[in-house]
Amino acid sequence: MIIVGRDEGLWPKGTRVKKIRSKLDDTHQDGAQGTIVGALDLYAGNSTLYAELIVKLAAQGIKESGEYIYWVEWDDIPGIPVAIVDYRIEPI
Repeated sequence: MIIVGRDEGLWPKGTRVKKIRSKLDDTHQDGAQGTIVGALDLYAGNSTLYAELIVKLAAQGIKESGEYIYWVEWDDIPGIPVAIVDYRIEPI
């Protein structure tokens, strides 16, 4: 059993999305489509934890920071939610 985020993101559960900002080694490339099935609010009202997360990401060379992690069921692998940060998907 996979437990997905229970928060509501900017885009609600059921929103159809497509992948953007793919990297060469990503399983899904730009244009892949799926459906949001859950969300996790990264900020969740705790600015200290969010700031710590940004510092950790920067140390790994990741300059972007999102507000939500979404669980998406991609059309080609239904029933298997995959976590993805908000700036790498967009509604369709």
